[in-house]
Amino acid sequence: MQKVSWTIFIMFLLIWGNLLAQTSPMVVAEEVLTGSPLYYNHTPNITRSSDGTLVAVWKSGESQIVYSEYDETFGTWSPPISLSNAGDKAEKAGITSGENGDIYVVWQQRETSGEDFAIYFTKKSNGFWFTPTNLTGNDVENEEASIAVSDNGTIFVAWNTDSEPDSSEFVLCITSTDGGTSWSEPVILSSTDGIIGGTSTTSGRPYLAKATNGKMVCAWHEEPDGHPDRESFINQFDGTSWLGPISYINSADSANTMYPAVAVDSEDNIYMAVVSYTKIERLLFLTKTWDATSWPDGEEKVLIEDSQLTKPVMGIDSNDNIYLAFRRDNAADTTYGIEEVAFITSDDKGATWSEQTRLSRENYDAGYITMANTIRDSGIDFLWRESYRPFADDTDTTSIMYGHTDLLTDVENNIDLNVKNYELQQNYPNPFNPSTVINYSIPKSGLVTIKVFNILGQEITELVNDVKPVGTYQVSFDASDLTTGIYMYKIQAGDFSATKKMMLVK
Repeated sequence: MQKVSWTIFIMFLLIWGNLLAQTSPMVVAEEVLTGSPLYYNHTPNITRSSDGTLVAVWKSGESQIVYSEYDETFGTWSPPISLSNAGDKAEKAGITSGENGDIYVVWQQRETSGEDFAIYFTKKSNGFWFTPTNLTGNDVENEEASIAVSDNGTIFVAWNTDSEPDSSEFVLCITSTDGGTSWSEPVILSSTDGIIGGTSTTSGRPYLAKATNGKMVCAWHEEPDGHPDRESFINQFDGTSWLGPISYINSADSANTMYPAVAVDSEDNIYMAVVSYTKIERLLFLTKTWDATSWPDGEEKVLIEDSQLTKPVMGIDSNDNIYLAFRRDNAADTTYGIEEVAFITSDDKGATWSEQTRLSRENYDAGYITMANTIRDSGIDFLWRESYRPFADDTDTTSIMYGHTDLLTDVENNIDLNVKNYELQQNYPNPFNPSTVINYSIPKSGLVTIKVFNILGQEITELVNDVKPVGTYQVSFDASDLTTGIYMYKIQAGDFSATKKMMLVK
């Protein structure tokens, strides 16, 4: 009896170990009782420190900022722990990390509903979180902060006062060169007329991206001088001072660009992705040199057209490979209003791009994707929110999701660059009841079969039998008619074959 018990226990550990090895997509937190745990695209909600610590932040259902840390040993995320202690609410967090092992977080907070928001800051250093600091005071509405660290260790915090009356609406920035102990006076990044969007609360969300030698770029969109359409702007910090705003007007679409995301390569070329809303939503990509005083007119690339495309995020690795993620429509869904998050990549400075790869789980409503703004050698880290249940446009109860993809290396062509190897991932969830999903990757077009077997090796069902192009895919397995037990699933694609175990528990 004891021998049988140990056998079952070891078998469970083996299955559980396969589950913990899964990295994408992975649930960080479930049943988060808020519709906006993550907020738009302007600041990351995920970071990996220089010592490898992976941390996510979001707004809890109690309107506090919480964090979760990934345990590499056990492959699990910690339960959420509060960073804020707001009397009324704290929200719209951002997180980043430098090269000294420290992690930095900002958010907006107020103590009563009648009080203006202030921008708060904390950091984790030497294993300890510091007491949060009010950076701005509560004299005006300070909102929607973003945070980044330059390559010389200077911390940049940018935010807006868009909820103030006209002539008092600015994009502002402060810096710290001593790890957040002291801060500079605020500098206005937007135009000094103090109008960044009239009554619109969508304007002025700052997006920060580091360049070389202490330089930084900030992007945002606004409605300047009462113009009926929105325009996208950047401002560049040259290591000493900000150079002044530069606007981008898409002449082909009569302006109306929103949600700019920026990245800067090793030669300080600036890349920007924006969404044009005059026609069907179009993801535009453009570039300029650091010293150019305007964006080249008419040189935009239209990367994607999609009726639900919005809120891009962008990053660049040490080899100048570009990673661009966004929300898009779930084309197969015509009933539930489901969107997905996906990404594309480029290894030639944006000249050509890979095919789109979905990050979110199939048939879950997904959005508000963010990306770590410091890309480590371990790969690209993403965080987004999904509906808690499939086939539901659920904005009240959500899940926080983590995703990961490897860096681009030794790529010979630019078709679905992120898929370099055959892969059969561990099903999720596991153990499951009654359904689970299986992800797999195909680096070469060809016939793919996936079959499910019982513990005796008898075939239960065939999930896939089709010719698949290069890409990453997901298939669901419903075991409603089966009994509790261990099952196996096997993929066959060309010369590649792999088998994994899964546990049904009813």
